[in-house]
Amino acid sequence: MSKPKTDFLTLMMIAAFSFILATAFHEHGGHALACAAQGGLPKELGAFYIDCDYRAMSDFGIRMVAFAGPLMSLLVGLVSLVFFDRTAKAQSAHKFFWWHFATANLMVAVGYLLFSGFSGIGDLGMGPNEGLHGLEPAWLVRILLVLMGIAGYYGVILVSIRKMDSFIGGEGAERVGRAQMLSLTAYLTGGIVSVLIGLLNPYGIIIVLVSSVASGMGGTSGMAWMMQLLNRKKNTGDAPFLLERHWGWIAGSALFLILYTAILGPTIYL
Repeated sequence: MSKPKTDFLTLMMIAAFSFILATAFHEHGGHALACAAQGGLPKELGAFYIDCDYRAMSDFGIRMVAFAGPLMSLLVGLVSLVFFDRTAKAQSAHKFFWWHFATANLMVAVGYLLFSGFSGIGDLGMGPNEGLHGLEPAWLVRILLVLMGIAGYYGVILVSIRKMDSFIGGEGAERVGRAQMLSLTAYLTGGIVSVLIGLLNPYGIIIVLVSSVASGMGGTSGMAWMMQLLNRKKNTGDAPFLLERHWGWIAGSALFLILYTAILGPTIYL
């Protein structure tokens, strides 16, 4: 069987759009919205961060602003799985988008358990204005976060692989290699684009390292290798999944990325 050809431009544009849209939901649909809804003032809206004025908010409200990002990512990821299941394999670009969007959101959501557990900072961190500030003993809380993060991340990987297995088609090792190529290319594209956009922030490399690299590329790092867990002996009997050139996705993604970068890259000050 000849190896089906994937249109890499379409693949990369879908991945970049999906990755940055997931970030937008996390930061602005999660943190910024929770800040405004509870009487706070979102003072700065960046591509990968928001700064909330907490002075009019309760301690509980401040904690909820921190939790809102991962919770939004979790909700969006679960809803995306529903849309994935309802999208026909023949709609190849849409099918791949919903797979990637669901995977990225869910990985970021549970990835924060690991990130905050290991580092003690972030949305579920122990510092001031962070989600678990004040919980003691801190060492036990962080160990529990890591354990839950490992279990949750493994669960997301299993779900994502199962969804990929449902549409990748093909036979044996070839389908594993094709799935790995799709997943790895999407991961690298999203990571590179997020770092490039992140470099425009006014606070320098720290935002890039903490948000674009650690929570973004780190959170979705499973995409770089997890398709190696697919069954190499399985013959699906289905035609191999083929992602063809889709100018609508290319143009729409490019427009979104340009606007997001131009408006939020340098940060909006309110």
